[in-house]
Amino acid sequence: MDRGTPNEPESGAAVPDDRGAGGGGLGGRGEPEPAARAASRTHAEVAELAGLATRFRERGYYDAAAELLALALSLDPRDVDVKISLTDVRRLQRQLPGVRPRSVREQLREEFRRHAIDASHFVGLAALYAAQGDELRAIECLDVAKARDLASPELHKLYARLLLDRHEIDHAADEYEVALRLDPFDREVAEELGRTEYERRRFERALALTVHAFLLTGDREGENGERLRRRIRTLKRILGYGTRELARVFHARQELLQTSFDRLQWRRERFLEEGGMVADRGVAPATSLPRPGRRIALAARLRRLRVWYHLTDEQIFHLTRVVEEELYDPGSVVVEHLSRGRDLYLVESGEISIQRATSYGTFVLATLAPPEIFGEASYVTSAPRSGDAVAVRPSQLFRFDAAALDRLCAEQPDLGVQLYWSIWHGLARKLRATNEQLQTFFDPVAAPENFLRLRRESADLPTVGGTLPRDERLRLFQEQGLSHEDLATLATFSRERRFAEGARVFSEGDRGDEMYFIADGKALIAKYIPGGGDEALAILDRGDFFGEMALIDGEPRSASARAHGGPLTVLALDQDSVREILSLDPRAALDFLQLLCRLVADRLREIDEKVIGWRILSGGQAESVPA
Repeated sequence: MDRGTPNEPESGAAVPDDRGAGGGGLGGRGEPEPAARAASRTHAEVAELAGLATRFRERGYYDAAAELLALALSLDPRDVDVKISLTDVRRLQRQLPGVRPRSVREQLREEFRRHAIDASHFVGLAALYAAQGDELRAIECLDVAKARDLASPELHKLYARLLLDRHEIDHAADEYEVALRLDPFDREVAEELGRTEYERRRFERALALTVHAFLLTGDREGENGERLRRRIRTLKRILGYGTRELARVFHARQELLQTSFDRLQWRRERFLEEGGMVADRGVAPATSLPRPGRRIALAARLRRLRVWYHLTDEQIFHLTRVVEEELYDPGSVVVEHLSRGRDLYLVESGEISIQRATSYGTFVLATLAPPEIFGEASYVTSAPRSGDAVAVRPSQLFRFDAAALDRLCAEQPDLGVQLYWSIWHGLARKLRATNEQLQTFFDPVAAPENFLRLRRESADLPTVGGTLPRDERLRLFQEQGLSHEDLATLATFSRERRFAEGARVFSEGDRGDEMYFIADGKALIAKYIPGGGDEALAILDRGDFFGEMALIDGEPRSASARAHGGPLTVLALDQDSVREILSLDPRAALDFLQLLCRLVADRLREIDEKVIGWRILSGGQAESVPA
C-alpha cells in the first residue's frame, strides 16, 4: 500500500505494510448489500433474539431474557413488540419472591455491566463480519459498540484497521490514538499508530510512538525489536536528530509509561489492602519497567493531603516527578527573607513560622500547619521571599522544584489549572487572614458609630452612565499579558459598571459574588479598624482587580472598595462567568489563573508590609524565635 511516504534507507523501498493479510482486509471485496437486504437480516436477528428470550422467560430465567431483549432492542430501537416484552420481563423480575427493589446505584451498575457486555459482543460480531469481508456490517457493529461502551480499546483498534483498509488514514489515526490512550501498554497499537503517523509525514510524533512500542517490546533483540530499531534510525535521520535529542524522546516516553504503570500498581496495592490481602512483592511486572516503590509511596502521601483532593491519580503521579522530601529540625530556616528562589513548599507534618526580622524584633506573619502551602507568592511573581520560613517543630516538607513545575504545567495545562486553582485559593485565604490581623491592634469595641456610618453610606451605590467600547475592554486585558482567546472571552462575559467619585462598590461585611477589573479611574480598598477608622489597604489603578475572594470562599467582604479621586469604571465578572472562563481551553484558563495569582500575591505582599508597620506603631511585642 503506497501512500507516498519516504523510504527507509535500510530497505530502499517505501515503508513496508507489515500489517499482514489478515488485518481485516476488506478493501475491494464486494459492494455493500442493498438496504432492503440489510434491513431483512436485522429483522431476522431481532426475531431470533426475541424468540430465545421468550423461551428463557417461560423457564423463569428472567435476567437472561431481559439481557437478550435489550440486545435485540439495540439492533432495532423502534421495535415496539421487543419494548413491550422487555418491560414485561422487568416487571416479572421485580415480582420475584425475596427480591428487594434495587437502588438507583445498583440499577446504574447493572446498566453499565449490560452495556459493557453488549459492546464486547458487538466487537466480536464486528470481527466476524470483517473476517467474512462484510466491511459495512462490521463498521455498523463497531458504531453500536462505541455507543454502548466508550472505554474499550479493542473496538477502537479494530475500527482503525477497518478505516486503514478504506484508505481513511486520518480517521484511522484518531481511532488508534483513542485505543492507545485507553491502553498505553498495547505495543501493537503504538507501532501501528507510529507507522500511520510516519505515512502522514508527522515524523516527530511517529518517532515518539515507535520508541513507545520499542519500550514495550519484550524481546528487543528479536524480529520486532530489530524492525523498530530500523524505523527509529530512519526517523532519527529524517529529523536530523542527534543522540541527545533521541535520548529526550526515550526519556519522555519512559516517563509516560512509568507514570501509567505506577498508577496501576498503586491502585492494585490499595485494592489488595482493602481486601485484607498482601501484594506479592516477588512477582515481576509484566513489562520491563523498573519497580516503582518510591513513587507509589510518595503518591500515596500526596493523595492523603486535602490540598490535592481535586487532582486525579494520574496528575498526582505527575507531581511526584517534581517533588522532593525535606526534613527540618526546630529552628532551622527553610527560606530566608529577600532570598531568591521560586520553589514551592507543602507542609506534610510539623509547623512552620513565617516571620520578619526588624530592628524592633522579629514579628510572626503566619503559622502554618499541614497541609499548608508556602512560597507561592515568590513562585508566581518571581519576587524575593517576603519573610523567613522557620521550623517551629520537627517538620517534614515537600519541595516542588519551580523550573520542573513550570515545564509540567506547560506540558499538561489541565494539571496546571488545578495547581494554580489551589494556589489562588491559598493566597486568598492568607490575604483574608492578614486583613483580619489589622483589627487586632486596637480595642475591638471602640468607635462603632464610624463603622455604622460607613455601612449606612453603602446602602446607595450611585453609578454614572456610559458604555465602554469592546476595543477598550480588549486593550485592558491585553495589558495584563493575556492571550487573544482570553481577551475575547473576558470581553464577552464581563459587565461594565460605573461609579461616581466616592461611591462605594461594596462595603466590608457585604455578601458578594463578583470580582472587578478596573478599566478607568482608581479604587480605594480600605478596612475599618476599631479605634483607628478606615485604613487604606491599597489604591488600585487601571488593570488591577479586586473582590476576588468572595468568589473563592463565599465569605463576607473583608474590606470595602470605593471610587477614589474621580469616577471609576470597572468590568464585573460573577461566579458563573469565572467558571465559564475556566471551563474553556485549559491553556487560556491557565493564563487567566496565573494572572489572578500574580495580582493576589502582590496584594498580599503589600498587606504584609502594613501589618509589620502597624505592629511597630501600636507597640506590639515581637515574638521569640525558636532556638
